Amino acid sequence: MKLKLYNPLKRCVVTQGFGFANTSPDMLEKYRAMGLSAHNGVDYFAIDGTPVYASHNGRVIFAGYDGAGGLGVVIRTTEEFELDGKISLAKSIYWHLKRGSLCVTGGQEVKRGDKIGEADNTGFSTGSHLHFGLKPIAKGENDWTYINLNQEGYNGAIDPTPYFVKFQNEMKRGDQSQDVRDLQEFLKTIGFFNVTPTGYYGVITAQSVLSFQLKYCTLSWYERFVMKGSKVGEKTLSALNTLYE
Repeated sequence: MKLKLYNPLKRCVVTQGFGFANTSPDMLEKYRAMGLSAHNGVDYFAIDGTPVYASHNGRVIFAGYDGAGGLGVVIRTTEEFELDGKISLAKSIYWHLKRGSLCVTGGQEVKRGDKIGEADNTGFSTGSHLHFGLKPIAKGENDWTYINLNQEGYNGAIDPTPYFVKFQNEMKRGDQSQDVRDLQEFLKTIGFFNVTPTGYYGVITAQSVLSFQLKYCTLSWYERFVMKGSKVGEKTLSALNTLYE
């Protein structure tokens, strides 16, 4: 099963991506001075105090200070996933968190969406933001290993972007958002929505959602005859993401 990541922030705006092609030119030499080929994670815009959430279920294997990362949290999966062409455990990494903001401790079990701390500017950082990283854990590798065995110029980190699920937020009739537009565009792609996407969840969207649910979800009597596609919840999100892959 492929690893599925969820956004570590309520609103994610990428300010610097992973790897050479996505690294700010003025930062490249600084990363190389640290022994990296380029940026080994994804940076998100986050003002001081922005809540940061666990991107997946797992166990906290680090919660404390690191020289470059500042205050941070590392969460390991408790089961193996398909990751970077291999089956392995994985760990997600959250750096530059705010002093006194940690909500977790080492060894603690967390669920996806649990608050783990708040964003700030601790460590090697030029402004408040969240650095998010992802590393596979090789067989026999210790939880606390920082520079993982399969380095490839990034201390073992890989690009987390392909592992983020497309549909993450519940939607309901009356909503107007980019999430709704993405939903409409995908439903149109697979034949359930036959008008121009607008981003507004109205009657036509509800009818399209119900048609999708009837084919791909197990609905209760209430969902089928009362809700009638007026809400996209966990069950529907899961079916959408399964097809989207």
